[in-house]
Amino acid sequence: MRQVTRVTVLLLLGSLSLAKTTQPIFIESYEGQEVNISCNHTKIATNEYIYWYRQFPNQGPQFVIQGFKANVANEVASLLISADRTSSTLSLPMAAWRDTAVYYCIVSDTVSQMGLHLCSIPCGVGVTAQGKPQRSAF
Repeated sequence: MRQVTRVTVLLLLGSLSLAKTTQPIFIESYEGQEVNISCNHTKIATNEYIYWYRQFPNQGPQFVIQGFKANVANEVASLLISADRTSSTLSLPMAAWRDTAVYYCIVSDTVSQMGLHLCSIPCGVGVTAQGKPQRSAF
């Protein structure tokens, strides 16, 4: 009998007034399926990059991917950027339990990329087994 694992993506909106990005509150998928996390950044400046980080429980943030205008991909994810740069989508090609983390969409210039914006918009990705969603401690 095949075990079905459900991937739960919980996106928490940041409450900082300096936040330059917005994301949906909740996404749900099954293990092995593609998970797409959208991010709107309508206040992006012409010199700013789009960064995605993820943070595993009890660890510091980990870089996932970055882009400026063109779509990019690496071994972890792909980043699709709209032509006008006001939105982007982080795509995890085959979601798995190891993708359980808090994901951050950040808009910043190259000089201050590790600044305070890092904690402005967290979104959690949780993976649960046997179709029983569970809330994570994110």
